[in-house]
Amino acid sequence: MITATQVVSRKFTDAESWVYGGDWLCAACAWAYSTAELRRTVYLVDQHRPARTLVERPTLGQRLAAGALAADQMAVIPVRGRRHILPTARWGHVCTDDTQLRWDDAAVDLLDALRWLRALPGMRAAMLADPVPPITVMRTTPTDQWPALLDRWEALQAWRTHPGAWWDAAIALSTPTAVTGQEAR
Repeated sequence: MITATQVVSRKFTDAESWVYGGDWLCAACAWAYSTAELRRTVYLVDQHRPARTLVERPTLGQRLAAGALAADQMAVIPVRGRRHILPTARWGHVCTDDTQLRWDDAAVDLLDALRWLRALPGMRAAMLADPVPPITVMRTTPTDQWPALLDRWEALQAWRTHPGAWWDAAIALSTPTAVTGQEAR
């Protein structure tokens, strides 16, 4: 056990999330709270083969688009770099600054919809936060694709209204690989 004051400062505000409370942390928790890299990098954790694999957001987006996370896997996506996510992350979930989303087939479908929309000509990430598609995108989309566009746009309302940093993480996961750094978030 390690005293909490050796790991976190007096300004630390998340102690109420500690399951057992108190002034002591186990070695694994101390590592999770004191390793700054964990608050800045995106990674997959696999319990079956104990490993933490660093990945880029587009690569993680491709992996998550391929299917649900197994019950012994999790993905951690720091959005703002200020939160300790790993200590409260859950297996089978995608975890961001203040949100844990079960990564199941429904989540895969929503990410697929988001990725499809991001690939439309003229689509920018900021446009996707609007409740309706912008007219500029509708004009550049063939009319036979409008029903798919509208269905996918409406389906994403579940993520647009999700509390916390999830929408920012979803946008980062859906960034097309050909997009330059100016549009990626």
